[in-house]
Amino acid sequence: MCGICGIINTDSENTVAPEILVKMNDVMTHRGPDDEGTYINNNVGLGFRRLSIIDLAGGHQPMANEDDSIWIVFNGEIYNHTDLRKELISKGHIYKTQSDTETIIHLFEEEDINCFSRLNGMFSCAIWDNNRKRLVIARDRLGIKPLYFTASPDFIIFASEIKAILENHHISREFNKEVLEEFITFRFVAGENTCFKGIRNLLPGHILIWENGDFQINKFWDVTPSPPLESIDEATALDQFEELLEDSVKLRLMSDVPLGTMCSGGIDSGLTTAYATEFSNFTLNTFSVGFQEAEYDESRYALQVAQKYQTHHHPLQIDNKTFADSLPKMIWYNDEPLNHPNSIQIFHLSKLAKQIVTVLLTGEGADELFAGYPRYQILKICGRSHWIPGSGRQLLKQIFNITNSRRLEKLGYYFPMSKPELLVFNSAFVKRQLARSILTETYDEPFAYRFSLLENSRLKNSNLLTHQLYLDMKTYLVSILNRMDKMTMAAKVEGRVPFLDHRMVEWSFKLVDQLKQKGFQSKYIVKKLGEKKLPREIIHRQKSGFGVPLTDWLRDRNGMGRYLELFTEPTFKQRGYFKSSVIDRIVKDHLARKDDYSEILWEIINFELWHREFIDK
Repeated sequence: MCGICGIINTDSENTVAPEILVKMNDVMTHRGPDDEGTYINNNVGLGFRRLSIIDLAGGHQPMANEDDSIWIVFNGEIYNHTDLRKELISKGHIYKTQSDTETIIHLFEEEDINCFSRLNGMFSCAIWDNNRKRLVIARDRLGIKPLYFTASPDFIIFASEIKAILENHHISREFNKEVLEEFITFRFVAGENTCFKGIRNLLPGHILIWENGDFQINKFWDVTPSPPLESIDEATALDQFEELLEDSVKLRLMSDVPLGTMCSGGIDSGLTTAYATEFSNFTLNTFSVGFQEAEYDESRYALQVAQKYQTHHHPLQIDNKTFADSLPKMIWYNDEPLNHPNSIQIFHLSKLAKQIVTVLLTGEGADELFAGYPRYQILKICGRSHWIPGSGRQLLKQIFNITNSRRLEKLGYYFPMSKPELLVFNSAFVKRQLARSILTETYDEPFAYRFSLLENSRLKNSNLLTHQLYLDMKTYLVSILNRMDKMTMAAKVEGRVPFLDHRMVEWSFKLVDQLKQKGFQSKYIVKKLGEKKLPREIIHRQKSGFGVPLTDWLRDRNGMGRYLELFTEPTFKQRGYFKSSVIDRIVKDHLARKDDYSEILWEIINFELWHREFIDK
């Protein structure tokens, strides 16, 4: 919906410079082209850019309560704000607008920081309490909306995007070298760390409270251990699932501007489209993206869904040159190296959609809640192999490695791992040994946050699959949502994710494994619901994962292959992060088709372009 930012200086005499706040705001214009606003009160400054969705005339921010003692900047949507509004009016609160932003202010007056647990929606917000001289910033439960901050005894600075924080001249642009191994292994950095030294993520479901130069961070939400729903049969569970998804989609149709769906041709976006059509009183617009390369092109499946629900369908095709041309700008929008190649598809699809709608519903989150990825099958196999002695597992690994099967080779990689290692590295895109082989410097415990989630999880005693889904919810899913937010907002579009209503998330963690992963059938209950709504071909086809044909594109110098030349330049070599001789061999082998190194090459290209844009400048 918007972009927010702010500066609070500890010294009350140190007035916030208006020109700095304006620069922070302006660098996020893409997040809010419709309106802007600032609030400065001596050492306090709040900034806001608006993409108008709800209450187009009355939602200007920063917004204050009745006596101007509490001010807020808010990014997101609160889907239950009308119900909360009735409750607050009955308690005597006086509204000046129809916006959900104002509901947060009045709820905060009633319940202080406990108010965030009452909100159903996606949000990052900052509230300045002038009477208590206290700043409260909060981020939604799943991390759908981003929020970054940097703090010292003299100030705290926060923003929806890192580039806004960097507009402050005393913030250094320094690479956080300790995260490089994690980025190369997983495509992204999990937890509070970012690629910028001293700039941190506020974790999903957390609140930061700042007073007089000190701050504390508290968690306000997590999934908690609870008895599984073993007493209900499959039919009852399916009814509950459908009821939750129906209500979630209904809530996310709340809008004063046109909306549509990203209809990729998969079961998750298909269900989102089906229910959005059912509950809309207009003909829905749907959008899909494809490629010339048939094995990566899902457009025919998207068209089947569109035809079934008689939507206005808008297909788009991306080629190698368009993709490659877009990459540097997408990295700028993302603040950090692009984690997922399909970020670029999402941007171009959102750009097309912006010509017609301002809000897009997507199917994000279903795979992480209901075990949709093929890699979750590794847990099933390896989890049952731990009765085999370590020497036996090593022998099996050697046997798997000499086969011609990439699947068996991948399985052999995981076979000797301990359970914690198996869980953490299940979502890795590059083998740790390969990642380390290209780096000139490594650090102790580069994956400490990921392992700490296993140690500190309230689901600690749960089975492997539940633990894996919890770990992915806290790490991989956050990266997926960051991609969705940055790319849709870059196109001035708001993305909404019905599968990630927190009630759906909490329910999914009570669901027994057999309704998520039945035998080797993934996402079982989602597919059962799909059988009621979608063509059978869509439900039972092989999962493609919204992929990109990078392997061949990197061999084409007119497209992505042009970026391999970066590795021969003195600028790249002199940085000293990577072993040039190893990189040269990887490039040579990839171009000669001796092996597929597209994943690691994608990451190094992104890192180098990011370093030139954000650090070198």
